[in-house]
Amino acid sequence: MHALAAGEVFFETLTEQKHGSHAECVLTFIVSGEMTIAHRLPFHVKPGSFNIVPPGVPHTLLTGENLQVLWLSFCPDCLGLADSDLLAPFELVKKGVLPVKAASLDRHAFITTLFYELIAAQQQKLSLEVQRSFVVLLLSELSLAVSCGANSPQYNEKVERALAFIQTNYLRSIGLNEVSEAVHVSPPYLAQLFKQETGHTVGQWITQKRLSQACTQLLHTSQPISQLAETLGWSDTTHFIRQFKKYIGQTPAAWRKSQKR
Repeated sequence: MHALAAGEVFFETLTEQKHGSHAECVLTFIVSGEMTIAHRLPFHVKPGSFNIVPPGVPHTLLTGENLQVLWLSFCPDCLGLADSDLLAPFELVKKGVLPVKAASLDRHAFITTLFYELIAAQQQKLSLEVQRSFVVLLLSELSLAVSCGANSPQYNEKVERALAFIQTNYLRSIGLNEVSEAVHVSPPYLAQLFKQETGHTVGQWITQKRLSQACTQLLHTSQPISQLAETLGWSDTTHFIRQFKKYIGQTPAAWRKSQKR
């Protein structure tokens, strides 16, 4: 996870990718083509739309054809944006609002220009402050798209309470039983409702939150892997390393080394 990265990708055909999550905030803009994303139910993302992926929130890409995508990933803390109102769209997605917002047609050219200028600024190795200014402008465009569009229904109240409990307690050793007890429902009922609403199990959601935090800690601290695993709720370091590699594709040590080059 870098403080800030941006780019452009093309896909003739996009096939289904397993659920995953990012340690950073990710924002994409579909220039052309269409794709299908799973969020509760599958839905289509059309050209001129932002796709919002908050850190630690699982997501699944299903299909796509002839895609041209501009993308941005950033660490809010690194850019001094952690408490900014510009991150409100990411918070809405955490609460169950659909992660896709269509920008007004008259904003498309400006949005693509901002992305290309940010990519150029990175290639020219301009200062992080200059690059940050483009991120702020893009987040302002996202906020404008959110304010102009209708918000989808949010999660069921019990799921929202479960998500809030997980957000506050995911660094402790918690699971379905602890979460269901906190929201005063039976474990089987919450398991079914949570899966129905989010598309993921309670355990998957907790794991993704922990792995997202693990990436942040690996990048910003020199904490040993064994100590890091313990602080993130894993009693077995080997199990932590195995899960990290399963979801991220590298061991924690290898990932940390690759990000600090």
